Amino acid sequence: MAQISQSPLLRLPLEIRLMIYEYALDVPNEYMDRPLIVVNDRGNSFTARGRYRALSMCPSWVGENGKVRSLLSVNRQIHDEVEDFLYSHNTLFFLNAFSLDRLGAFLDTLSETARRRIRSVGFEIFFFVHSQTGVPKRTLKEYERAGKILSEKLPNWSSVVFYLDPRFYFPSAAVGGRELSARGVWYLATKFGAMRKEMQFFALPSIHRHVMDEAKRKIQMGRRGSQERAFL
Repeated sequence: MAQISQSPLLRLPLEIRLMIYEYALDVPNEYMDRPLIVVNDRGNSFTARGRYRALSMCPSWVGENGKVRSLLSVNRQIHDEVEDFLYSHNTLFFLNAFSLDRLGAFLDTLSETARRRIRSVGFEIFFFVHSQTGVPKRTLKEYERAGKILSEKLPNWSSVVFYLDPRFYFPSAAVGGRELSARGVWYLATKFGAMRKEMQFFALPSIHRHVMDEAKRKIQMGRRGSQERAFL
């Protein structure tokens, strides 16, 4: 019986392979200096393709040119190592164009391994889309519902990243004052803080950084109240 030759990559020590994966999986993004899987929504239906469907579906990974899928398809061992590294080290980042109504269905297309490895999730935030046409507008309630879905689907999810797009952060003069944006930050911070998630807000204007302290105080008060009721 002919012996199946081992991939040259697997002859390397694991620590060297992990360094190669880190280099190969480096997909540049325009949002922050950290590895992201930037998910966009380009259609109304998913494409199921067996065990590789998560990276070849619509929604798609913005900027990924096929290197990741090529690595995933080499063989089972490399697939498992790459999948483990990819979802453990990258933040799953949803653009504003991604419909959060489909979040649960999207997560269900990921393998059980991927869902268990994901620890960090992020959102692109458009607070005010003004009069621009074709720009999706999410409500704050949608983020709260998304947080509950993520908690159900991702057992090891521990941190959330909010990218506050400066183009859509402040309201127009006709809508109201800048405190409206601060209320949005406060809402997200209190809701996800109550879920006990580590939070990061990127591009948060300095005039609104105090909101994070206020949100932390509210969360702490809520936790103390819960503990006191538990002892009654």
